[in-house]
Amino acid sequence: MLQPTTVGDIATYLFFSAGGLFLGGETGLLTGSYSASRTISRDPESRARVETAFRKLRADVLRKEADRLDGGG
Repeated sequence: MLQPTTVGDIATYLFFSAGGLFLGGETGLLTGSYSASRTISRDPESRARVETAFRKLRADVLRKEADRLDGGG
C-alpha cells in the first residue's frame, strides 16, 4: 500500500487549491456575466446607456488608432 509523503501532501494541496481557485473564478465570472446581461436587457434605459458608452469607447479607440497610423502618436 502507498504511504503518504510530504511531497505528495504538498502536491495535493497545491493542485486542489489551484483547481478550486480556477473553478471558483470561472463560476463567478459566468454567473456575474449572466446576471449583468439579465439586468441590462431588462431595463431599456440601462441598455441604451451601455450601448452609447460602448459606441463612444469604440470611436475613441478608432480615433487613437487612426492618429497612431498617421504618425501622430
